[in-house]
Amino acid sequence: METDKLNDRENKTNGDAQIAVLEMGELNHCSIPSTSGENKRSGYLVTLMHFIKGNIGCGMLAMGEAFRIGGLYLTLCILLYVWLISVYNMHILTTLSKKVQNRMQAKRAPSFGDTVENTFKMSDKWIFRIISNNIKKVVFYNILITQLGLCSVYILFIGTSLQKLLLQYSYEINIQTVLLFTMPLIMVCASLRKLRFIAPLSTLANFALITGVITIMYYSCSGPSAENVRYSYAKWSELPTMFGIIMFSFEGIGLVLPLFAEIEDDKKFTSCFGVLNFGMVSVMMLNVPLGMTGYSKWGEEVKSSLTLNLPYDHELTQFVILMMILGIACSYALQFYPAAVILYSDLEKYYGPFNHPAVWDYSIRICICLFTYLAASTVPHLDLFMSLVGSVTCVALTMIFPALSNLAFRTKENGLSFSSFFDMITIITAVIGSVTGIYANTTAIYEAFSQNHSNG
Repeated sequence: METDKLNDRENKTNGDAQIAVLEMGELNHCSIPSTSGENKRSGYLVTLMHFIKGNIGCGMLAMGEAFRIGGLYLTLCILLYVWLISVYNMHILTTLSKKVQNRMQAKRAPSFGDTVENTFKMSDKWIFRIISNNIKKVVFYNILITQLGLCSVYILFIGTSLQKLLLQYSYEINIQTVLLFTMPLIMVCASLRKLRFIAPLSTLANFALITGVITIMYYSCSGPSAENVRYSYAKWSELPTMFGIIMFSFEGIGLVLPLFAEIEDDKKFTSCFGVLNFGMVSVMMLNVPLGMTGYSKWGEEVKSSLTLNLPYDHELTQFVILMMILGIACSYALQFYPAAVILYSDLEKYYGPFNHPAVWDYSIRICICLFTYLAASTVPHLDLFMSLVGSVTCVALTMIFPALSNLAFRTKENGLSFSSFFDMITIITAVIGSVTGIYANTTAIYEAFSQNHSNG
């Protein structure tokens, strides 16, 4: 009897964590996902808007830095290459999810972790079956680290923007102190425990981001262009950083299966002109012009976020920056929610049930929030932090897990095919990009620390 209770509690906490990951995509676009078939599913246009909004963020604002590192032509080629791999793997995920759903005769498409786990379990290759029991947790914690990395990037964005804004009023404050000033606002966002309070913040976050993009495009397309614009890289050692930034800008693969499960007709999601293809083309049509015009305008002076290149002495720019700071703070609450639920569920599984669950929940949220602040203040370099997150978890989620799942699910009778060859190319690209990205970014971070220490 006691064992049954423990199993029920474990299933409940695991279910809560899975639902949190499922909601991760939906939280980005102000919609609570349905957990039963009774709720109304989304149409084509609604799903498309959700997909686009979920794939644009701070990574898009760093595209100018990516083009500065690799030059106009080389960065464009690598960006297109990564984009093609990302689109291909998104299609692989939806296909595998549908096959797993049919084999298990489930009512709805499985989540990212369930899809990867079941493709490994159903594989006719022993190496995949051996690790199938642990692969779901690996996926879960990659998603968790990605969420916390996004939160830390948001804190850095707020801190660097506010620091430059204060400098216009002769307040020269170091970044760590500025981050400390922003902590009350972020703590309030992190303390929101109910979806009905968090989801509406998405509207404000999206409006602020759209306003910022329009403002950046206006300034980058007006006036003379920079003279020191390159068409290829200046230092090959910086290319892994560029790769990491590009990977960070494609972190939206976690949204694919939640949206795929919620659309009315799943064929409208994966067809030639479906949500996935049309949405990813739209994302590229935002990333490429924003990055290319930003680098062409400011050249070697382009910053890790294009918002930092705006003329802060203009009142309109100051208003836009304040709007974006508020919008990014709202986005912090949206990205923070799944991480908090996953960690709370795991702790409750091993140490629960808690006598005062609200106290434990708030305590865990405060600890996670402080951790994201610690990470942001320890690595106060927006481009390097984004690239490091992109090189580690975004590479795994976007490239490695889908490719491995496809190889696992493919039977030996099918033999080698173009799909298998492309999966191997994807894994090789991921491993090279991840290893070199981790090395390059940790080295750059160490050098930045050494320089700051010698100057201080």
